[in-house]
Amino acid sequence: MTAPTLSIDDFKGALGSWASGVTVVTTELDGLVYGITVSSFSSLSVDPVLVLVSLADTNHLPRMIRQSGRFAISILAEGQEDVSKYFATSGRDPAPAFDPSIPTERWVTGCPLIPGAIAQLDCELHEALPGGDHTIVVGRVVGARFDPDRAPLIYFRRAYRSLAER
Repeated sequence: MTAPTLSIDDFKGALGSWASGVTVVTTELDGLVYGITVSSFSSLSVDPVLVLVSLADTNHLPRMIRQSGRFAISILAEGQEDVSKYFATSGRDPAPAFDPSIPTERWVTGCPLIPGAIAQLDCELHEALPGGDHTIVVGRVVGARFDPDRAPLIYFRRAYRSLAER
């Protein structure tokens, strides 16, 4: 059997077959906030408590996190598709505040977190590592909260899904 050749479309299709939760990663630097929708998020360690996200180097976020030394992760809940879409919009720049339709709260690090999310993590930068055309940002979790009564927002094959779908 001959191995298939690699095409970018096949690669993206294969990775799109991995159902994932939807997170929004945010930071604050010099009075400006910024955030993006991220699906490449994972726990890394419990001793110390570490998580990681993978961020495109072409985005403002890796630089801002390196400079501020902090970031926050909101794991979105079912029904927060509009929040995800707002943060997935390209071409936005850091600003004093997010769109007024996007409420936020702040904890230990002062980075914005999204209320109503199924879970929230407040992080200090542990390490930033090169990863091809991305930066792998490792955060030490300094605050965490979750809502056991909410269902997650799921992203699968380029569409939002719910756990109830078949």
